[in-house]
Amino acid sequence: MQFHFKIILIVTITILIARELHAQETKNNLLKCNIEIVLEMSENIENCNDELIVKFLQSFGRECKSNVEYCEFSNEVLFKLLQSQPEQFSKVLTKYKDSIDFNYLIQEIENPLLDLVDLENTQKRIVKSINDKELKNKLNKAFNKAIEKNK
Repeated sequence: MQFHFKIILIVTITILIARELHAQETKNNLLKCNIEIVLEMSENIENCNDELIVKFLQSFGRECKSNVEYCEFSNEVLFKLLQSQPEQFSKVLTKYKDSIDFNYLIQEIENPLLDLVDLENTQKRIVKSINDKELKNKLNKAFNKAIEKNK
């Protein structure tokens, strides 16, 4: 009898864990390429909170490449965020780096679509506010590529 109880308990726990993982994956998929999140970020860029920045950064991903409207708008808003909230962006990126598509985000930083971005000043402010040497190095390289492309 005890053996059956243990098996039922193990199966129940396994099912609950699987449901939680599925729910998290579904939530992340809803964020990807979500133009409404980009719009919300754009409208609240001057007074955004960490949660909104995380959602915005999680909306980036390789699967969005074919969505031209999303790509252009999100790139524009990303650089506005980098310019207006560099310290907050750095703090959020450092804390949540593992929950976003970091390599894709780096590609976005390497390829700004706006010509009006002061890349050198933005780079200085971002890099200055990051303590993680690896993260600082990757962002520095990304900004250097962007600066080189915009010369």
